[in-house]
Amino acid sequence: MRNRLFAALLPLCLLLSACGGEKDPSGGLLESASGLPEETVLVTVGGREVAAWQYLYWLAFTCDQLQARYDGAGLELDWAAPLEGGTLADYAKDQALADAALYAVVENWAEQYGAVLGEADSGALAEAWTEKTASYGGEEQYLAALGNLGLNRARAEALSRVGQLYGKLYELYGADDGPLTPDPADLAAFAREQGWLTVDRALIPIGADRSEAQAKAAEIFSRLNQAPDKAEAFPALAAEGDDSAGPRTFLAGDGTLPAALEEAAAALEPGQCSGILESGEGFSILLRCETNPQDVREEYFDYILQEAAKNAQVELTEAYRALDAAAFAGNLAKAREALGENG
Repeated sequence: MRNRLFAALLPLCLLLSACGGEKDPSGGLLESASGLPEETVLVTVGGREVAAWQYLYWLAFTCDQLQARYDGAGLELDWAAPLEGGTLADYAKDQALADAALYAVVENWAEQYGAVLGEADSGALAEAWTEKTASYGGEEQYLAALGNLGLNRARAEALSRVGQLYGKLYELYGADDGPLTPDPADLAAFAREQGWLTVDRALIPIGADRSEAQAKAAEIFSRLNQAPDKAEAFPALAAEGDDSAGPRTFLAGDGTLPAALEEAAAALEPGQCSGILESGEGFSILLRCETNPQDVREEYFDYILQEAAKNAQVELTEAYRALDAAAFAGNLAKAREALGENG
């Protein structure tokens, strides 16, 4: 169920503590693409200075993601395409700022709550480095891949340390009485406001005989209605069907259930059962269950971290305001081509 914020961002940013030499594989890629000195301060988040390379790394990351989506859809990417409040280029710039702010907030929180890294953390990253370099066929190949992202050893180390600090903060959050331990009432409010649902289901697949499947669903539904306590009787009746998952907690709209079933579940009160619902999977009967606040504990951590990043005091330099994301994307492609030719 969990989709932790850093899971998708860190695989390319593993610590390079075990690599030899001081060669910079990036070749000034981000500076070439932006025209900005890579160590200059571009933005400040909650009093923490963010160097140009850090922000530009996320801008390159965002541009790459958008380009891949358009290529996958067979569409031509137009950075000037209008979006709400601006253009696609504006969106890329804002998204990169959000990522940079998130990392800055993690560092700020680590200082505030006393989250520190130790020898074991360095050892874990060294082991991860060994595995990653092996997957790329060696250090030289992996360094070249990092260089294509505008990273060198020191920058990859910096990004990876933030990822580890995130883990330390989550450990504090998971403690029973730590400085970040969530209030159960806040968890419950989060579950309601965000649209989390906990649902059990009895599913009768249509199979080769639709009428037979419908009759079986009707028979189960009749027995359910005759039960003194429908919620108590439901699991045994659901076990006669083809859905063995049991109660599952999910966020509305995430595709766990077909849209029509999800809509029906959302209309129920906890403890209520639906009628017989037909979908492509067959005939379903749903039981809406109470959502245990602890079921959304992990997601709530990412939520409060994102909210802290959104609400952080951000100061933008004139260099940031003047940065053209569309021009950066075009220059980045040229700089990568030149880096490849000279590598």
